[in-house]
Amino acid sequence: MSYQYTQQNRDEYFTQGFTILRGLIPPSLLTDLRRETDKARDIARAKYGPQTQRLQPVYAYDELNHQTFRDFLNLPELQATVNGILGDDHGQSDIMGVLLEPSSSAWATNWHRDWVHHDARVDKVDFEKVMMNPLMFNQFNAPLYDDHSLWVIPGSHNRLDTEAEKTAFGAIPVPAPKIDDSMSLAERELICSEYVRQMPGATPTALFAGDCAFYRSCQWHIGTYVPYTKRATLHDGFYGPEDLAWQLALKSAVRN
Repeated sequence: MSYQYTQQNRDEYFTQGFTILRGLIPPSLLTDLRRETDKARDIARAKYGPQTQRLQPVYAYDELNHQTFRDFLNLPELQATVNGILGDDHGQSDIMGVLLEPSSSAWATNWHRDWVHHDARVDKVDFEKVMMNPLMFNQFNAPLYDDHSLWVIPGSHNRLDTEAEKTAFGAIPVPAPKIDDSMSLAERELICSEYVRQMPGATPTALFAGDCAFYRSCQWHIGTYVPYTKRATLHDGFYGPEDLAWQLALKSAVRN
């Protein structure tokens, strides 16, 4: 059964910080997107090496059919979800990316909240204020193959860090898993897995081909990746006036 937006999606989004749009992508579009992301994988590895796990934005590469990605963004039920949760002033961006599996070795990001943990321009106190705005920091992961990479801390999108979170991963920059090329493939994988589960309340998000996780990127989250699971997951967001104004202010602060 194909996905249809309901009030439950909105309730989940505001209480848990994410909702899953099960079966959003129809079979014909899923087939087309898989074809285009196979090309994207080849481009990414040729340009950036075999371990690269992202090609973004897809619109920068003429080898790809850009309309296929636009067709995804224009799916009526995706639009209904965005409008129902955020309102109709949150538009498409031009930074659609595709997230890929590493070619040979397991890898994980660090536990993080987007922006505050990866951008030195962001003032932590200011971020803690604006993250409480439910209309900001909204993004999605839409897997074209089953994808178990994303872990989240449900409910962390609208509160400050707990003492347990501060103890585990509260430093800036957040420490990354301790892996290096001298380790065996299995050792790297298990170290990443252990690192992920050190966060109190860590919850895996099981996504299946054709689903879409719509979530607030200001919540604690992480991605962990293994080479034996094919991955092609669309990644982008829907941004409104508050997001755009905040990002513009960051850029202006750097120039000044």
